[in-house]
Amino acid sequence: MSFRDWIEQPSARLDTTAGFVDGILNALTLASGKLLASAEAPTANLALRVGAATAATTLFVFFVAHYAERRSELVHAEKELSLVAHGQLARGALGRRALKDAFAAAVLAAVCGLAGAMVPLLLCFVLPAPRWLGVALTIALLGGLGTVLARSFHGDAKYWALALILGGVALTWLGLRLQIAG
Repeated sequence: MSFRDWIEQPSARLDTTAGFVDGILNALTLASGKLLASAEAPTANLALRVGAATAATTLFVFFVAHYAERRSELVHAEKELSLVAHGQLARGALGRRALKDAFAAAVLAAVCGLAGAMVPLLLCFVLPAPRWLGVALTIALLGGLGTVLARSFHGDAKYWALALILGGVALTWLGLRLQIAG
């Protein structure tokens, strides 16, 4: 299967979208105190640290979720085939394939999470003052992502954009209240 065929699968779309949205929302939550309320300017090092933390957690969560889903599909297939011994399919080539596919999907989500987390922080790092401009552009980016997502499955782009924008605003507010990196 080529990379293009793989990325066009609905599950790959889920990993890509969830990775980007999760990364952006993590950055807004973890670093909005540093971005908006701190006297110190955000740094590229902060972007890398938040991105790495996001990628690591995304990799773990998506691997566990995908592998559990694929293993449960193998268990279901065993029942449908009326196999007497349980776990036969998971111990063989199909089990190894499930492991490989779960890892590949998790890596895709983690890379997208890394990119999504670094975008808001790097925007605030490179853009001239005021610092809120980078946060506003990041929240607008979430709206654009909502629009693209809605169009991919014929949803209402206005509602999807608004939902992601409101989520970005809410998590930015939460990050300001928590002051995790600020």
